[in-house]
Amino acid sequence: MKRTLILVFFFLILGLSLKPVFAAPNPILLASEKIENISSVTILENHPTEFSENNASFEKIYFLNDNFSDKYGFRPYLWGQEIFGGTPEFLCDSSVSRTGNWSFQILCDSKDDVGVLAVPELNLKPIVAEGRVYYLSFWINYDIKDGEGISLIQQFFREEDEFYPSYACYGPSIKGTSNGEWVQVGLLVRAPKNTVRGDPVIALSGVGKVNVDDAFFGEVKIK
Repeated sequence: MKRTLILVFFFLILGLSLKPVFAAPNPILLASEKIENISSVTILENHPTEFSENNASFEKIYFLNDNFSDKYGFRPYLWGQEIFGGTPEFLCDSSVSRTGNWSFQILCDSKDDVGVLAVPELNLKPIVAEGRVYYLSFWINYDIKDGEGISLIQQFFREEDEFYPSYACYGPSIKGTSNGEWVQVGLLVRAPKNTVRGDPVIALSGVGKVNVDDAFFGEVKIK
């Protein structure tokens, strides 16, 4: 069902980007979409994956013990952890959540740590159409002590891409603390030419922790 896009304060900081954390190759950087009239934007279906169950609130936890599972072997499939640097830790966390009983925690103890929550398997990443605009958002509860902080990253793959995306848009760095409150952060991006799959990502770089809940990735219509 169509809903009017609710913009959060981070969403107003558009066009900013962080230095990419990929080792190689680096993707082509995209600017986020700038929207002057908020009422002209309508968000469509939440479609973060091609799997039948998007598990966007991370309520379905499975013991898979694979490379994308948390430190105890659990994973909110089809979502999973990825390490971009250092030795971050991950946890399917039942101690705090925005909706339901679970959230996903990323914990970093060093400025070299970069931990990510994403849909790791390429064939499960959401299909996109070039030229259309997509909205990525998460709800986060965070406490960042040092480093780059939290960033939303919207990546795009071409048909010929096997391991690394050709394009990426980096949201603004989020630092400090939410003081135990849940905050929504969002990013609006247009799919480049010849791209076929999106890749919704949230990353923590530096010292601190973030709990993530209620993921969203879907197309928007702009009047």
